[in-house]
Amino acid sequence: MYTLLGHPCRNFNILAKTVIQDPKDGREKLVLANFVAGGTGVLIFVDTEDHSYETITLPGDEGAWGLVNWFNKKLVVGTCPQHAYLHCLDLTTREWAEPLSDPGEKYFWDMTVGSDGKVYGGTWPGCSLLRYDPETHELKNMGRVSDNDKNLYSRPVYGALPGTVFVAGGYDVPFLKAFDLATETFHDLDAPGYRVKEANEDFICLEKEGELKWLDSKTRQPIADLDPSRLTKSSVQLPNGQSFGVVALANDRYAGVRGQEYFIINGLTDVPELRRIPSEPSPTRIFTLTTDPEGTVWGSCGFGQTIFSYDPVRDEHWNSATVCNAGGEVYGMLFVGGKLYMSAYVGGDHIVYDPKQPWDQLSNANPRMLKSVSPDFVRPEGRSVLGPDGGIWTGWSAKYGTYGGALSRIDVENHGVDVWTDPLHNDQQVCGLTADGQYLYFTTNGGASGLGYKQVQCGFGVWKPGEGLVHQVTFDKEEEMVGNGVLAGASSVFVRVGDSIRVFSPATLEFTASIPTDAPCGWMIRGEGETILAFCGEELLVIDEASASVRSQIALPGKVHAATRSASGDIFFAVLDGLYRLSI
Repeated sequence: MYTLLGHPCRNFNILAKTVIQDPKDGREKLVLANFVAGGTGVLIFVDTEDHSYETITLPGDEGAWGLVNWFNKKLVVGTCPQHAYLHCLDLTTREWAEPLSDPGEKYFWDMTVGSDGKVYGGTWPGCSLLRYDPETHELKNMGRVSDNDKNLYSRPVYGALPGTVFVAGGYDVPFLKAFDLATETFHDLDAPGYRVKEANEDFICLEKEGELKWLDSKTRQPIADLDPSRLTKSSVQLPNGQSFGVVALANDRYAGVRGQEYFIINGLTDVPELRRIPSEPSPTRIFTLTTDPEGTVWGSCGFGQTIFSYDPVRDEHWNSATVCNAGGEVYGMLFVGGKLYMSAYVGGDHIVYDPKQPWDQLSNANPRMLKSVSPDFVRPEGRSVLGPDGGIWTGWSAKYGTYGGALSRIDVENHGVDVWTDPLHNDQQVCGLTADGQYLYFTTNGGASGLGYKQVQCGFGVWKPGEGLVHQVTFDKEEEMVGNGVLAGASSVFVRVGDSIRVFSPATLEFTASIPTDAPCGWMIRGEGETILAFCGEELLVIDEASASVRSQIALPGKVHAATRSASGDIFFAVLDGLYRLSI
């Protein structure tokens, strides 16, 4: 019933970088930690002179935010998103030590070497500070950094000041703590929301949204503002004027990474020349799918802010460079008028791309960022649909540390963007969105960025462009979860509610039937005739719309969270990094 077409989604997603003097050959290497969504992460060693490279696969997990050069002897790696492994690579032998982990943790964030020679890293969801001793290969949890149970993140960390490791975090209530290496105790710096930009024996410089705050290194008390020129310069300007962070190399050279590209420059006044990261990118998890009018399949990667296309006739694929300046991934994808409209996390971006024109994202020419809904909203959890008014509508989740949501609309004629905050007045994110010829239909739940799921009674709304909310339903129980599973059919709307699919009548504005499912429905698309294809766990349900009954059930190769149907009726779905064609 289905055929594996291949693995067309491929990209680099560099979460961390460092520089080593490689003991194996004595040459300087730029080390990149590449996150492979749905696979296993890799390290890429790039020679800073001749650009030759070596790749080494991590012993486990998809990638790593934490990466530390331990005195050119070992690389210490802290992984995510499943296990928070501590991996240690001997640089001389290229052998991995046995992986370590701390129970309950999923993410290591960035890492730092303290003045005691040990490696420290923050975590999620435990909001802890972990300490690794490369000499003894021991990992120890130094305790929760925050007493607030709702704070799940301890990031970033900073260890350059002797005797101290600084740890910021949140997101319920931001904090900044100093961990004393001698007493192994935490002390509050009373600077919530700030992070350490630089610290030495003369000063501690804190930064919050571009604002600087200066402390005395010994007393930790505020001092008068110092000249920012005293800070170590660590950024350059790209050809588009964007400021970009770099790491120092030998002989006053610098290196940086931007999406699928990297650069090496001879000084901070040089204009970087971007080049593709060497080595072949790994197949990565497919996150979103759509098709263009010619039947080409388009999709986005599960992490790394890239898109791909796949021609099923020629069996050819293409992968893009970075689609916007912010990191994250593309959620919404929709073709209108020959152009691909996208919505992306984490910058809250609306983006338009013309596949028939040359790629020039660096100049914001093609793809082009239209308008961001950040800082208030960052994640287009509800994806994007074509509304009955011809506008492109997107459902949003609020900024980190905040519950809430919004709807946005792109006018495809003038590319203006309008936003409606909290459309159900229930302080919930918009998690699912669909439309027919008259209304938009959307679901809301208690999800959020940087916070735990809030147990709520989920919502369902009916929205008429030009008028606003015309009908609202609050589900009876907190267990009646909703998500992306919502679809407008020919005459009814199908909504995943818990372990069922409920049928809503736009004519009477009421739910009229319920279809039980063995697993929650993650995605739905229109099928042939008046049928609905519901992807529920590892099973596909073919639902007859008129009778609201299951016509047939088809076993799938895995869980499906992205599917699409072309104008000619071809059905495509994704399981991890595999793209499949379905025949019914």
